[in-house]
This record gives sequence, C-alpha cells and structure tokens, in this order.
Amino acid sequence: GGLPNARAMVAQGSMQMSEIVKFLKTQGDVKSISNPKVLTLNNQPALISVGNELFYKIQSTSVMQGASGAGTQQSGETIDSVFAGILLDITPEISEDGSITLKINPSISDTLDAVQRDNTGSRNIPPDLSRKQISSVVTMQDGEHVILGGLISSKTGTKVSKVPLLGDLPLLDHIFKREVKINSVDELVLIITPHIVNKDKELSLEDLGYRKLQDEKK
Repeated sequence: GGLPNARAMVAQGSMQMSEIVKFLKTQGDVKSISNPKVLTLNNQPALISVGNELFYKIQSTSVMQGASGAGTQQSGETIDSVFAGILLDITPEISEDGSITLKINPSISDTLDAVQRDNTGSRNIPPDLSRKQISSVVTMQDGEHVILGGLISSKTGTKVSKVPLLGDLPLLDHIFKREVKINSVDELVLIITPHIVNKDKELSLEDLGYRKLQDEKK
C-alpha cells in the first residue's frame, strides 16, 4: 500500500543538477540508477520503468475426451512474468497561469530473497515480491526541480574478507577469512524536472535534457 511519509522539495530551475547531487551526498552515499526522459500530453499519465521481468513457468494438464469415451491426458507449460524494479507514474496538469501540478506515484518492488531472483531456469511459481509505493502531488513552475524521497528499504548482507590463497584452504580458512554481517539502509530519491512544450515555444532536444552521444561519452 501507499506510504504516507513521502518527502518532496522543489528547487529553483536555476539550480544545476550537479548542485542537487552534491546536496544529496551530504546525506550519504549517492548512486545514479537511471536518467530517463519521457514526453506526454496534458492530463495524460506517463510511465517509466527501470528493472527486470522475472519469468516463470506454469504447468497445465488437460484431458481430451475421444469418440470412444477414453480420455487422453495432455500436458504443457506457458511462460509468464512479473516485474521487479522501479515504476514511476506521472500525470501533469498545466494551469492557465502556466504552473504545473504533478501527480507522482513511484513504486519499488524486489524479490524477498536472492535465490528467487537468480533461479530463472527452474522457477515454476511466481516469485514473492516486496512492494513499496508513495503518492505525492506537487505544484511547480516550468523547469523547476522536484526532489522526492521516502521509499526506504533495508538489506542485510555478508562481507567476506580473506588473505589470498590462505583464506581458501579448507583447514585454515577460519584463521585467514572473516565474515561480517552488514545492515544497509537505502532510500530512493527521484529528481523530476518538467518542461512545457507547445507550438509557441520551440525547444531543442538539448533543452529537454537530451545530450549528443559524444557529450555522454565525455
């Protein structure tokens, strides 16, 4: 279900993205997941997805009744999938004064354990997913940035440190190898910058945030 603790902040359009990232780094480590762009109409939803389709097999058995009354059993399988990752649903509404109201509905889903995520070859049931989502409505101006947080997840893992070669010996590995349990807390932060495109205001692809391939490689 939706989480009530969505945190949104609107930054001026003159603020550079690098400045926003620098501010976020003061709160902890920052990793960029994706930088998508999307075009949509006024009052029409736009959907952005970043993740993976997890496939699984469904076994089915049917009995075909013959003319003699004898039944013939037939079996087969079909392939289905579920999505695990980040979904972002955005619906813009432009007012007469030029302000933009964004209805933002992000969600994040993941498998409950790594075995279900990696076992793609023999998975015969849908994997169990954890799902978190928030909803937020923000009014802003063209070119301003909305910074939305609140999707928080915690993970527990194991970090292994060992002496090369000696840490792999069967009888001595406990001396030269150490395992430490690590608890990490991650928060998904979305930075959204809307632009109004109309026939009286021509914008280039660069104005909309797209860059040339040679610029991306720099």
